[in-house]
Amino acid sequence: MKSRFLLLPVLVTTLFTSCNPPDTRIAINMECVYQVSTLQALVAGYYYGVSTVGDVLAHGNIGLGTFDGADGEMIVLDGLCYKASYDGTVELQGRDTPVPFASTTWFEPDITANFTTTLDMEALKAELDKIVQKNGANTFYVMRMEGSFPDMKVRAISKQEEPYLPLDKVTETCQYVYDYKNLEGTLIALYCPPYVTGVNAVGWHLHFLSSDKSKGGHVLGLTMSHGSMAMDRTDFFQMELPNTDKFNSLNLLGQEDAIDKVEKGK
Repeated sequence: MKSRFLLLPVLVTTLFTSCNPPDTRIAINMECVYQVSTLQALVAGYYYGVSTVGDVLAHGNIGLGTFDGADGEMIVLDGLCYKASYDGTVELQGRDTPVPFASTTWFEPDITANFTTTLDMEALKAELDKIVQKNGANTFYVMRMEGSFPDMKVRAISKQEEPYLPLDKVTETCQYVYDYKNLEGTLIALYCPPYVTGVNAVGWHLHFLSSDKSKGGHVLGLTMSHGSMAMDRTDFFQMELPNTDKFNSLNLLGQEDAIDKVEKGK
């Protein structure tokens, strides 16, 4: 049985006169998707750092997102944060790097499966949807797939400068797409249920990192010859929102078409 909470020690500076100081450990919910800001805000052009890589990693060891100025694609894997940049490079990021949008969790698999037939992206999503439907489609899932990919199409966006344009406009001119062949690597995917539309992307949002950590990005298309999948069902959701005049004045409604365009890279 999985443990829902992890107890971590914290530093306490108060001077205790008692010989038996209180328990200073804090409980971290291991079954929670932690999200920085909303996808509506990102798509509307709110690319300002809300959190940091260090804060994001304090809430999970797997996930995805982007960086200040919509600079590249975030891949969190095994407790490390990578940036897939517009120039095709991948680099580890420091803990102080600003983050405008991200989703992470502590990965503890509930479901595993092996795929042995060739699947394209839509067929793979359909197989993953079957698993979600069987286990409950109204909660969150994070998926990790180790596989072989004859074709992998990813994108990254170059860093934007103020005044920021909406993200669907940015993808028209500042999106860099790479078509790779015969890669081994890891797919990371977040599934969000339909009722959170706009807060995050409904359905599957996929990022990729090659085994040698040299290639990656937001997945636009793929062919997978075989893969080993692990999926974590996550029943808690926590969101950190900006508290700024810019954020509070944004119109976050009616972003569905723009989100769909950004997710598909069109």
